[in-house]
Amino acid sequence: MATVWRSQYAFARFFVGKTVRILNNASDLGARLKPESISIPFSRKYSNYASSPFVSKIQEQYEFEIVKNPPEWGYVERLLPLETVPQIKPKESYPSGWIAPKEEAKNLPYYIARNKNHQIPIYLEIGYRGQRKITKIKKIEGDIWLMNDLIKDYLKNKCNRYIETRVHEIGKFIDVKGDYVNILIDWAHSQGF
Repeated sequence: MATVWRSQYAFARFFVGKTVRILNNASDLGARLKPESISIPFSRKYSNYASSPFVSKIQEQYEFEIVKNPPEWGYVERLLPLETVPQIKPKESYPSGWIAPKEEAKNLPYYIARNKNHQIPIYLEIGYRGQRKITKIKKIEGDIWLMNDLIKDYLKNKCNRYIETRVHEIGKFIDVKGDYVNILIDWAHSQGF
C-alpha cells in the first residue's frame, strides 16, 4: 500500500465546489466550498526573471562607517590565511619529524627542490581503481638521468628486484612503478634534499 502525500493546497482544491461534511466544524456542515473561501498560506517561488516581481527600493538595514586603518583590524588579520608560507626557523630537531634540507645537496649534479610547504615532492598516484600505483618524484633539477640510475640501483638493492622507471626530462619528474614513497623520501633525506 503506497502512502500518498498531498499538500494542503491540493487537498483543499479537491473539495472546491462540492457539498462536503467537514469534520470537527459543526457550523460548516453541508456548506459548499468556493475557491475564494479557501485561505491557505503559500509562498510563491519565482523560477525565472520574467515571472519575478520588480524590486522596490531596498532600505539599508545597518548603519556603518568606513575607516581606513582601524585598530580592530589586527584582530581580523590574525584570522586570515597567510599569503605565503613563512620561512622555517632552524632548529636541531622538529617535533613533527620534518628534516631541513642540507647545504651539501646543492653541490650534487642533480637536485630535488622543495615545494611551497617545504616538503619533498614525492607523491603516490593511484589509478585503475587502485590497481596501478606510481610513485612520482617532481621538481628535479640538473642531471635527471644520473638521478634515475641512482634511484634504480637504490631500489634494486633495497627491494631485491628490478624496478621500472620512466623519465620525463621536459616535465622534470621521474615515475617509478610501484609504491615506494617512504623508501624514496628516506633516500632523498640521505642525499640532503
